[in-house]
Amino acid sequence: MGMDASTDQIKAGRIDTSSTYYELYQKSVELGTWDAEKLVHKVGFEDDREVWEGLNDNEKEQWARLISYFIDGEQAVAADARRIMKTVSSPYFDRSMEKEMMASALALEEAKHTQFFDLYITNVMSDKFPQYELDSRRGGIQIPRTEACGAGEMFERQGTLQAQAAHGGDPADIARAATNYHIGVEGILARGGYFAKNRMMQEAPLKLLNKGFQFISTDEGRHITFGLELLQELIEKEREGLPDYQGVENAIWEQAIEDIGYITDTAYFITADIDDPLDVDFSELVNRGARLAGDMMFDTLDLDAGSATEFMQASADAMESAQGSDYDDVIDKYDHIYSQKMAGD
Repeated sequence: MGMDASTDQIKAGRIDTSSTYYELYQKSVELGTWDAEKLVHKVGFEDDREVWEGLNDNEKEQWARLISYFIDGEQAVAADARRIMKTVSSPYFDRSMEKEMMASALALEEAKHTQFFDLYITNVMSDKFPQYELDSRRGGIQIPRTEACGAGEMFERQGTLQAQAAHGGDPADIARAATNYHIGVEGILARGGYFAKNRMMQEAPLKLLNKGFQFISTDEGRHITFGLELLQELIEKEREGLPDYQGVENAIWEQAIEDIGYITDTAYFITADIDDPLDVDFSELVNRGARLAGDMMFDTLDLDAGSATEFMQASADAMESAQGSDYDDVIDKYDHIYSQKMAGD
């Protein structure tokens, strides 16, 4: 008799296969193993190069501003992944191998996203990225466009928060780090970027870039769910009255309000600041982000701190503040710094 290969016959030992964290990990195994190099070989750069060369300079600049914060953001998260893996092992969480498995999958996927954008910038958009080759691990800095807008500050804040959470952070510290990354960076900044990308693709259909984004957005969806599960665990313990967990919901709310300024500034930077040549629409982009935030905080997490109305007002205030921003001097400053580093000065 042949062996029955049905998964119904497979039993796990130490691993809890009914855990949501395990289900997310298994989805990463099934869906997250796409190969960035194989993708670019399969689809090819040729069609995207042809479309790219047909764009005017303002249209190219809008794409470059969007892709700048994606490549720097993915690299920042990949660098922080080891801290996330340490944080999910914190004694403030219910200990589970499945959390650590999912965090390990996240680390691999974020590195792969960095790889895809690196290949794409180098082979298609290099004319708009003269200050790209020297990365922050080799004495460089973030791309000057990223440094100029709120995304740059948000990624720096992310590193600080993740370090605090990983190295003895209390539940409120962990909640701030998870809010900044899983809600702010992935849940709003990245998903808002997908919204902008879809609008821009209508005028400039970059086939390979779009395919890469499809894989990346699927991965990021799992990461967002992972983070929301972590936050729900902390909230439940706070609501049970456990002393160490008091202040978790306020920490989530306060971090979300802090981050909305960075996110809205970035939205302005990639749209209205350059007259939005590919028709994203600054207001629609910000409103999209605010709705995503509301869904995560008030529908999924059922947050008692703050309200959807207060968050929408904070978004409106951030929109008004962003419209007074001037980025050119900051870009010029970091262009100069980057050139000096390239020259070895």
